[in-house]
Amino acid sequence: MAAVAPLQDAGGEVQLGDDPGAELVRQPSGERLVDAVNQLGYFSVVGYQLYILEDHISLPKGLRAAQAMAVLTPVPMAAMAVSTLVGGVLSDRWNRRKVFVGVSAALAGAVMVVPVVAPTWPGMLVFSALNGLAFGSFMAVDTAVVTLVLPRAEDAARDLGMLDIANAGPQIVAPFVASAVVTALGGYTPLFLFGGALSLLGALAILPIRGVR
Repeated sequence: MAAVAPLQDAGGEVQLGDDPGAELVRQPSGERLVDAVNQLGYFSVVGYQLYILEDHISLPKGLRAAQAMAVLTPVPMAAMAVSTLVGGVLSDRWNRRKVFVGVSAALAGAVMVVPVVAPTWPGMLVFSALNGLAFGSFMAVDTAVVTLVLPRAEDAARDLGMLDIANAGPQIVAPFVASAVVTALGGYTPLFLFGGALSLLGALAILPIRGVR
């Protein structure tokens, strides 16, 4: 996970951030948007994987959806473990955050087309691996960005609480949103496109955030 070093001003007050040249005006509201849309896009699809395997993916003969789910689940987890470490280390080494968050979110959006164009078992494995890589890198560096956009150290607990709501809230509502999308738009292809659009929106939402390189 990308490291964050506190700064001190002339009076000894701790300032959150890792870049002495960064603007003092932070934008936690923008970071909340980045978190919310990416979490909603990711969990809307991931939470429905069992149903996707049952109704959308062409599985090999003899492989049931529940069995496929047991095989599929460790794939993104392993990919996340790798990308979390690599993304955090490279972000620290190059002292860049926004590019990692933006590229990771964009990749998460782009890979949503894989099960649309290749609704097969190999396609689902490729999708899960790439999605795990994207989400792992996003979460590692985005956590560092969260600390860098806090405007005042004395309000850090409140602001972190709001950012945590932006993370957890979409995970709670994602199953209901996914159900509405599948029901209203007729199938899982719209769900993948919906999740991809949200991730791409998250990639764009990181761009206006100031005070972070």
